[in-house]
Amino acid sequence: MKNNKLTIALSVLGLFCVNLLLAQSTISGKVTDAETNEPIPGVNILIQGTSEGTNTDFDGNFMLSSNQAIPFTLQISSVGFSSQSVEVTSADQVINVSLQAGQNL
Repeated sequence: MKNNKLTIALSVLGLFCVNLLLAQSTISGKVTDAETNEPIPGVNILIQGTSEGTNTDFDGNFMLSSNQAIPFTLQISSVGFSSQSVEVTSADQVINVSLQAGQNL
């Protein structure tokens, strides 16, 4: 009986571990200003059609881990800059984007 409970517990734990490892992609990169080549902090990066996303740090860097099936499109936007769409075609892809200045508020 004790051996049976141990087998069941290990099986359930194994299922959770396999689920975490399957189809996870990590997208990283940097967002800069196209005119000055300065990093842009606080840029929103969203997977199009979902609420999954992240934002850039003070140095314009970002990292996004997702279980979304590849390929998918990232929407990159920030106040004062034009939005840009970038297609992700492989897991562990590095994306560097330069945003153009948009309309003044």
